Amino acid sequence: MINRKFYHSTCCLTGLFFATTLTSCLTSRQTASTLTKVASDNCAIDSSGTSGYVFHPVDLQPNSSEDSLLRHRYGERGLRMAQAVGLTPLLVRTTILEQQNSDQSASNEYLALRQKLTDQLQLASFDIATAVALVDCDSKRATLTATLLTRQESSREKRMTISAITTGALTALTVGLLKLRDKDDAGEWAGIGGGLAEASLGITSLLQKPLKADYRHLNNPLRDIWTHPVKSTVYPPLIWYYLNKPKSAGNPSPIDGLRSRWDILVSLDADAKRTQKRHRQEVDYFGEGDFYTAHDLTIRSTMLGQLATELQLMNNDLTILLNEIVRTPKKR
Repeated sequence: MINRKFYHSTCCLTGLFFATTLTSCLTSRQTASTLTKVASDNCAIDSSGTSGYVFHPVDLQPNSSEDSLLRHRYGERGLRMAQAVGLTPLLVRTTILEQQNSDQSASNEYLALRQKLTDQLQLASFDIATAVALVDCDSKRATLTATLLTRQESSREKRMTISAITTGALTALTVGLLKLRDKDDAGEWAGIGGGLAEASLGITSLLQKPLKADYRHLNNPLRDIWTHPVKSTVYPPLIWYYLNKPKSAGNPSPIDGLRSRWDILVSLDADAKRTQKRHRQEVDYFGEGDFYTAHDLTIRSTMLGQLATELQLMNNDLTILLNEIVRTPKKR
């Protein structure tokens, strides 16, 4: 009778273990397949010049007559965008015409210039939208890859936990049966063996390293921001000019601000790994790809999010400039 109960209990536990393990393995394989596809799926977006029009940024000379003229008509953010798009010569001409014809209907020349301004701003918005799409695509891909890695790690931990529980239960049943048969010595040895097996599973679980994914980013939107070349191969001239231009006197440019924040992120990550005694090569966030953990991908996604914010602000400045162009100028 005892043998039958023991056999039945053992079969139930063993069947549960294998069924759970099989289900977990199948799920893990599906996740691994999706992970490989997502990690290698580069965002094929060419943001170097979507509109087909090459904008030539124009700097306003401080305290020049053009600078004084435009600052009475346009705000700081609007003028910054106008310089990035290269519209300052057109704005100077339209402002002069507005002053000359303040009490008359708009001339044909003025209307033609206004139309040209709005057309170029629309083309500029295409370039900005494409750059935002590139950054957003990479950010979402990094987040999804990190989620899949975390799911795989959870599945691995689940298998280890089930193995430990099953080992403990089988050990207890074996010890109990041996003691009922007055085989105390064999029961003690079975208990010792089961304890060692559980301890081994626990230590193995603790010593397991984080899973990694071979994450590729050939068209890396972070690279030019970090290396800071004179001419960008990722972004069109108007965006590169805007990112390098200080928002106001005495303040850093968006690129300098981003590089400063990223340097802190990378440094904190390196310090944390040294504290946890993870002796491995640092992740190349700014190259063409590397082996990333879920934590590394979260850091990358954070960097991309900060860059996307700056590009969205650029889009806001473009809207501000457009509103300032179409509004009725104040009479002097």
